Amino acid sequence: MSRITLLLILLSSVSQAQDIDFLKSRIDSLCAPRYHGRGYVENGDVKAASFLQREITAIGLSKVQDTSTQPFELGVNTFPGKMSVSFDSQELKTGVDYIIDPRSMGLEGEYKTFKFKDKWIDDRKKLFKIRNNPKLGERAAVIDLRESSEEMKSFANRIGENPLDVPAYVILTPDKLTWSIARRTVDFALVRAQTDHLEKDPKSVTLQIDQEWIGDYSAQNVIGMIPGESDSMIVFTAHYDHLGRMGKDIYIPGANDNASGSAMLLDLAKDYVGSKPKHTLVFIWFAGEEAGLVGSRYFVDNPMISLEKIKFLINLDLMGDAGKGITAVNGKIFTDHFDQLVEINTKNSLLDEVKARGVAANSDHFPFFEKGVPCFFIYTRGEYMHYHDVNDKPENLTLVKYGETFQLIKLFAESL
Repeated sequence: MSRITLLLILLSSVSQAQDIDFLKSRIDSLCAPRYHGRGYVENGDVKAASFLQREITAIGLSKVQDTSTQPFELGVNTFPGKMSVSFDSQELKTGVDYIIDPRSMGLEGEYKTFKFKDKWIDDRKKLFKIRNNPKLGERAAVIDLRESSEEMKSFANRIGENPLDVPAYVILTPDKLTWSIARRTVDFALVRAQTDHLEKDPKSVTLQIDQEWIGDYSAQNVIGMIPGESDSMIVFTAHYDHLGRMGKDIYIPGANDNASGSAMLLDLAKDYVGSKPKHTLVFIWFAGEEAGLVGSRYFVDNPMISLEKIKFLINLDLMGDAGKGITAVNGKIFTDHFDQLVEINTKNSLLDEVKARGVAANSDHFPFFEKGVPCFFIYTRGEYMHYHDVNDKPENLTLVKYGETFQLIKLFAESL
């Protein structure tokens, strides 16, 4: 009888080990105002890391190399203070009507506007003329993407230089606003406004943007383990950081991304603790993922465990709604493991679908993959649409089929 078959037979007698109330309370905690969106204003991510350390101590995880943290530094652009944008007499709502580009410089004042036309992009003479026009040089350039060419849309999405030498650019877009983290800055203010909320096209824009570049922000990964019968390891990972504050009044909660995955790791650790697993189990919560996988890259370059002894790594990100199933990034690479995952799911009718993707550098599994560690990045798929926005809140999370997802991941790990 195969190990997988035995696990499937035993499943009928296995109670639903996951604790949904435990999970919800930890998601609520990680998204609470006291953690400021787990970003870099008010040391939000540091406070969240302290919360996780208290949690893994209470659960009973063992330390790794006599510690539960791995500190590192990164540079990051932040917006800690006043934040307001008005178009003419219309005051816009932060995070709903507009966002500040994460690379933006700080700026305060009222500026008349002029439209940046598509035909100027490749017209060096016109750009030079505008740059030397003292009247236009003190105005804000408006880029309207509702009727722009693909070339202009591409330019607006990657704008990093200041071709017009103006103090501010305002990008009007019909698309959903999603925020991010920047590890560099530009020398102008950059605002993205959602056109569905505009009363009229702006003739003037009033900005108050407090911005601070932090060149040596101290962040930390959090780690714990359960010793097994052997020193080969199954590693579970998730990032706990998010986007933090956009001004002093607004923060991005990050319930699905990735309080859900961080809380699921706590739930898995709580379920496993007290047992003697076949493989040593390691649990890592990474910082700096939203800033470009900084924490996980630091870890693989300064490993606290032997990367060669990792039998498999399971990275959990966006775990809040499995109504349509899950996707395993690297499923098309590690096909035997993916077939194993699908077999367990199918024979137990856990999730509607388990899909495979190829290589993707989009979460903390990737630095390990680059080092030759076999790994999946698993994320859920459902109706939940809030991503990198102010509505990614605990009360909006559905947690559909969380129990089934938990069981699938646990049984897959135990089959390895």
